[in-house]
Amino acid sequence: MIKKKKKKIFSIIVVSLNTKSKFIKTFNSIVNQKFKNYEIIVVDGGSIDGTINEIHKRKHKIDKYIIEKDKGIYDAMNKGIRCSNGSWIIFLNSGDKFFKNNILYNINKKKLDNYEIVFGNTAISKNTFKYHVKSKNFKKNTYFMPFCHQSVFTKKKLFRFKKFNTNYKLASDFDFYYYNFKKSKKFLKINNIISEIEAGGFSDTNRVSVYKEYKKIYRKYNINYINVPVYFLSILYYRIGQMLKIILGNYLTNFILKVKYSHLK
Repeated sequence: MIKKKKKKIFSIIVVSLNTKSKFIKTFNSIVNQKFKNYEIIVVDGGSIDGTINEIHKRKHKIDKYIIEKDKGIYDAMNKGIRCSNGSWIIFLNSGDKFFKNNILYNINKKKLDNYEIVFGNTAISKNTFKYHVKSKNFKKNTYFMPFCHQSVFTKKKLFRFKKFNTNYKLASDFDFYYYNFKKSKKFLKINNIISEIEAGGFSDTNRVSVYKEYKKIYRKYNINYINVPVYFLSILYYRIGQMLKIILGNYLTNFILKVKYSHLK
């Protein structure tokens, strides 16, 4: 007789690619959680920097791992979703971590039966730069992702109907959560910091492409973006910022990051 595997409450999906030291930091923040009813799923895009060795060293604590080339971060996230067993899914990129070791414990204590998406605040860090940003609720004309995907727990059942659209390389999380907002799914905002993430990731360094994808999503959902000279101003802000960062270095980097994340305050 085959014993049926007990369903987990949380599936934590870690996406990695050539991020050896960052992967270790992320992994440690998971196993240090006080609440243990979770599974760890690692999806690695075929690292060549030693990350795979670190995954194998920890495979006794990793429930599932996939090591193969993918078509980008959202393809990797979809792979993790397909093999997940938990009722709730959260995604951490290598380098991101839970803000405290009681995050899962506190989330599990909440009465979540009537909700499908639970999101909180995020700590942003880069070198000595630290910044806490508050999440916001989706509205009809939300122009930017109002919370970070590393700080949101999503009911797995939602992914039966829609996964991340891999046609978007940088803004598919906005597409997914706006879609669920339009479908009147139940969101719960909590005023706690869920994760700490590193600034300067792929989307941070490709802001022009991000905003181009946003514009496609605005059209897709008939979002009135007449006010999105914001879109053009963002591109201008990015290009000027890149030049000024070269001139003024870290001081301006910190200032620009504060401006970038101020829309979440």
